[in-house]
Amino acid sequence: MKPRESFDGVTADAINAISELFDCKAEQQEFSLPNDDHGVWQVHHRAETGNIRVLLWPAINRIDVTVGPHMWVVKGVRQIEVIQDLEFIARFPNDGVLTVARNGQVVLTTASDA
Repeated sequence: MKPRESFDGVTADAINAISELFDCKAEQQEFSLPNDDHGVWQVHHRAETGNIRVLLWPAINRIDVTVGPHMWVVKGVRQIEVIQDLEFIARFPNDGVLTVARNGQVVLTTASDA
């Protein structure tokens, strides 16, 4: 893995980089969207704050993140940046940013018109 890599959306390469970040293997799930050749992929990691579960949906550029009882869902992911040994950052419409760190910290930032 490079120290910093960027990907256009939820791609196979992005999924591999995220699984490498969390020192695990991405697992294809038994469920998927109708007529979806990409499938849904899970990355699971035990962190300081609890278990991190990341579901990646390449067909619709969606990422679901669960840490303990908390869940975040971002749609329309345009770019994923993976920073070695630290975190991944997903950028989505309206300047939204989802950051998921190896230690289990999650930050969701969205823009406001106000």
